Amino acid sequence: MFPERYRSHHDGERCLDTLLGRSRGKQLLGLLTAGGWGAVEAKLRESPPGEGSPRGIYIHVPHCDRICSFCNLNRSERKGADLDAYTAYLVGEIEMYGRQPYVRGQPFDAVYFGGGTPTVLSAEQFSLVLKALRDNIPLRDDCEISVESTLHNLSLEKAAVLERGGVNRFSIGIQTFSDRGRETLGRTGDGTKALDQLRAFRAAFGGILCLDIIYSYPGEKPEEVSFDAECCAVLPADSVSFYSLMIYPGSKLGKAIESGAVTFNRNIESDRERHHIFYRELRRRGFDLLELSKLARPGRDRYRYIRVRYDNGDIIPIGAGAGGNIAGIPVYSMAPGKRFVSSPNPRYEKYHKILGYLQFGLYDPERITGELDEGAKKAVKERIRYYHDQGLLEETAPGAPLVLSADGVFWGNNIAVDILSAAIRAEGPAAAKHQREKL
Repeated sequence: MFPERYRSHHDGERCLDTLLGRSRGKQLLGLLTAGGWGAVEAKLRESPPGEGSPRGIYIHVPHCDRICSFCNLNRSERKGADLDAYTAYLVGEIEMYGRQPYVRGQPFDAVYFGGGTPTVLSAEQFSLVLKALRDNIPLRDDCEISVESTLHNLSLEKAAVLERGGVNRFSIGIQTFSDRGRETLGRTGDGTKALDQLRAFRAAFGGILCLDIIYSYPGEKPEEVSFDAECCAVLPADSVSFYSLMIYPGSKLGKAIESGAVTFNRNIESDRERHHIFYRELRRRGFDLLELSKLARPGRDRYRYIRVRYDNGDIIPIGAGAGGNIAGIPVYSMAPGKRFVSSPNPRYEKYHKILGYLQFGLYDPERITGELDEGAKKAVKERIRYYHDQGLLEETAPGAPLVLSADGVFWGNNIAVDILSAAIRAEGPAAAKHQREKL
């Protein structure tokens, strides 16, 4: 179907950058200059445009006790890190944003703690950050407060403290319950211990439990995939993110594969086989597709932070390595006192919103093409018909959006990129010129 598979939404976003020439033509407003961060400060002094626009906060903790063998994210080992100082930095950033009319003028729908491993912070340190949020920034009564964690960083006592502080969703990186797989991926502890810890956590925690699973890692057998799906279902998890292993240059596992120390014979067919085992097993057990790489029990996971992000909503970035979007301006917090921003790009935002919608596996031609010109609309609808004819899109009810088949989910990011590519190629010169003039 395709010569290579795009395995995550990050692949789709990188492809969109390339399609729009952003990788070559990104225009920086400046680094801590009047034209750069100053432009954001001016927006922050204004009131927000009004109710209705989704809003989120991203808080980054770039430290881990142990670096997973496959990871290349913005993180470092905890050893030597001054976590008291980092906590004070986060609190200071929250207080700074909390003084701004743009932030105070409308409540926030979601807060997401990512990393790294945010739970390297102690219960006391985390409590200070959560208190600063409650004291300084308006949060909706049903605000989703989500925390990424590993099991060995999340004791029941710490989880209880975080829950009392407002945390109502945990995303726990299990990766696999296979002992051999856990060793390959650099995880701490064996699968039996992980299951026992999760059972105790599930019994104690009343919020949403999301698990992260990786498939198609070196040497993984089909029965190991089935075992991971069974463990997720019986715990029970509310939602499960499942990713085909992505090998990043510079990661420990990437270097081992490149040197020949680890054999990795994955191909598209073996990847597809393992994807379908996991996907079909959880569907059989009552999970629905929530996103191309996520399954959830019906109605259990609101997934608000990701929905805000896909909808181009405000994301206030807090912490070293955090990225976000304030009043349509992309903002990056690189380190204490260092921020830079990039130029707003309405054309990118338009297509990014379509890409975000397609991440949920829904194909409503009218919704996809709503902001496109006639040439682009026609191209998109032709590609949707093509994928329907190929069996990758299916009808569920008259008038309902088309949905992806199992193969369609597997190729979902490729399909989305292909549809966006067709729309961008067909976009009339006048539409493209109009978007450029807005920059």
